Amino acid sequence: MTATCSINELKARAENLHDELGFTPLIVTQNGKSALVVQTVEAYTKQQEKIAFMELLLTSRKNIQESNAEPIDDFLSSI
Repeated sequence: MTATCSINELKARAENLHDELGFTPLIVTQNGKSALVVQTVEAYTKQQEKIAFMELLLTSRKNIQESNAEPIDDFLSSI
């Protein structure tokens, strides 16, 4: 579940924010509107790894559909 707080609340909670967040992003509002997303470095890194993996899967799928894929035996013998 994503938490929400104002910029003033963010400032007040800043010291303990890392421990509070864990892997949950925090949406920060300014004048009642969503303005920022705050997350730990660990959560950001994990998210970026997931995105990279999904991009790899999509590229692989596209290559297979376009018959640009290399036969597995050829690939295995090349490594």
